[in-house]
Amino acid sequence: MTLILFFISLAVLAAILVTDRRTVYSGFFLLFTAFLFGAFMLDKALNYPDWFSRHFAAHIILDILLLFIFIMLIAYPLVLVPVFLLGGAVLMKKEGFKPRNILSLLFAAGLFAVDMIIPFIFDIGSPGSYMVIYRYLTMVILYLVMQLASFWASDLINLIHFKKNAGLKYVVVLGAGLSGDKPTPLLKSRIDKGISVYRNNPGCRLIFSGGQGADEVITESGAMAAYAIENGVSEDDIIMENRSVNTEENIRFSSLLMEDKKDRFAIVTSSYHLMRALLIAKRLKLNCNGYGASTKLYFSLNAFLREYAGYFRDTRKKRILHLAILTLVFILFSVTGPR
Repeated sequence: MTLILFFISLAVLAAILVTDRRTVYSGFFLLFTAFLFGAFMLDKALNYPDWFSRHFAAHIILDILLLFIFIMLIAYPLVLVPVFLLGGAVLMKKEGFKPRNILSLLFAAGLFAVDMIIPFIFDIGSPGSYMVIYRYLTMVILYLVMQLASFWASDLINLIHFKKNAGLKYVVVLGAGLSGDKPTPLLKSRIDKGISVYRNNPGCRLIFSGGQGADEVITESGAMAAYAIENGVSEDDIIMENRSVNTEENIRFSSLLMEDKKDRFAIVTSSYHLMRALLIAKRLKLNCNGYGASTKLYFSLNAFLREYAGYFRDTRKKRILHLAILTLVFILFSVTGPR
């Protein structure tokens, strides 16, 4: 049965990758397929030890999969808590104390509280309300962590490109704030990535997208264009979109500047932001792929949580429905299960 489920999951994953990988289901089925393959390999190792002893490669594959499954399903608090705690502390030190910079710390603190503090304070091992509440809370957290992992894996999938020349007509680079009249390091990394994609696709044009914020002296697109020209891009190959103030407007307004809306284009943004940008483009029925610019790890961790929060907000009706169904199932099992 495990092998059958593995092939079904693999087939679904392949279909998603071939048709349109701009979906969180791509990440979910990647993780689910890996889990099923690991379970199948473990079953064979336990039931056919002689065969495994003769195949060293099978040992290596199984060890890698077991380590992956262990981290994802068992040790995630031991891995995520220190990583996000350290990342949050470094971010606060470098970027200052701001509400938007505390997500990493809050995430780490929440996991630590659920896995360490609550079980220590409350008697969750004995039947009663504490046990029921803790089990329900654990179920909700596992759902959110699974969603977060799927979102992350989908982002990684969309960062992978096997061909440098993808036949693009346009490369849309999303704005990210200025320092005076110059791009910030974060924005420079996006522009540099956009220029790289542009040079790998001869004949395409760069669209720099970003309006002028209340605290900015010029438009982001103007600063981006000036930086690109300084780095050898022809002014004739640059289009500036200077009205947008958020990601959806970046993409929508940029698409209006294209000669043919059916032309395939690429969105270039920071790696942590790519998945949500692609989901927005898909919702707008635009034909595109995406490229991610590298960002420092301590910043990416917090920013990625912000992106997931934005994705949760954008799909809140579906997320609330999922949680409602899980809650109903939990109640039914709690009522009908052993006491």
